[in-house]
Amino acid sequence: MKVLFIHSNQPDYLAESLFHGLRTLLGKNCVDVPRYDSMYAPLTDRIKSKLRGNGFTLYGLLEDIPELAEERYFWRKDLANYDLVVIGHIWWQWELVWKLLSLVDSEKIVILDGWDTPVIFPYTSGLINRPWSYLTPVSRFKYFKRELMEGGQHYGFAKFIPHCLRKQITLPQNVYPISFSIPDQKICKVSIKGKEKDFPKHIVDPEIAAQVNESFFSSIGSDRLFFVSEEDYYNDLKKSRFGITTKRGGWDCLRHYELAANGCVLCFKNIDLKPEKCAPHGLNDSNCITYHSFKELKEKLFYISPNDYCYLQNMSYKWIKNNTTKARARDFLAACNLPIR
Repeated sequence: MKVLFIHSNQPDYLAESLFHGLRTLLGKNCVDVPRYDSMYAPLTDRIKSKLRGNGFTLYGLLEDIPELAEERYFWRKDLANYDLVVIGHIWWQWELVWKLLSLVDSEKIVILDGWDTPVIFPYTSGLINRPWSYLTPVSRFKYFKRELMEGGQHYGFAKFIPHCLRKQITLPQNVYPISFSIPDQKICKVSIKGKEKDFPKHIVDPEIAAQVNESFFSSIGSDRLFFVSEEDYYNDLKKSRFGITTKRGGWDCLRHYELAANGCVLCFKNIDLKPEKCAPHGLNDSNCITYHSFKELKEKLFYISPNDYCYLQNMSYKWIKNNTTKARARDFLAACNLPIR
């Protein structure tokens, strides 16, 4: 099996995590075009400074494969050799679709959409000055969307079609759910004995942050960092029994996976309100704590015994092991009718 992964070479957790999984599974048979600079070791300080979160968790983990330079050069000549062609981010690469249509069978092309919004390409006012983007035939390809929920397919019709009629427009059948993932080498087994405090220093719910001494809160989209090094960040998580998380720009966030990978039981604000098809998937009362306010969370944590905690933590570890980059890549290939045994 051979996969061509065409990306925009800029930060995008969905494309980056899936590429990491595909490369881990397929080795040199997953060819990145252009070279995915942020994913290879050593990760330079200059590249780190351009990455969200200072390059923690996903970046600088892969060994370079020099022979892929030959595969990347004039890659269009070799399109017939690939079983799958992945477009890493449709919102940035939609013009590429037109170029590929005459070069490769549409059955081989798949599209990733890692945007925080539920909007399905191309229905957003951001492309209003490029009206030809609305003609891009994305319905011909498998389309994998992270923030997948009902209503995303209505966005472009909101001003022209009444709500009662928009409800009749269902999600396209070519759209599939997908989510972030985390490299398996980032999962660290931490027992309850290693937990010294309730919460990490970085808390993304302002109500909780206001109640926790020495906590650090950052608003949505903020580049403010509390931890300069990944080691310090992870060590803080390993000492913490619980990890506060919530919907921010979108429901899915790399933070969920980092917390669970370091043995924190997730406390997920309003997770019961998340649309079923929207990532993250598989989180429920068996492996995380749902809360809606600080008062409710405080009451729930008060009644959690050590045995209850160990059960939740074990279930959380099971969840994160099903959400490694390698596991996500296997699921992705299976959905593309290219399963790996």
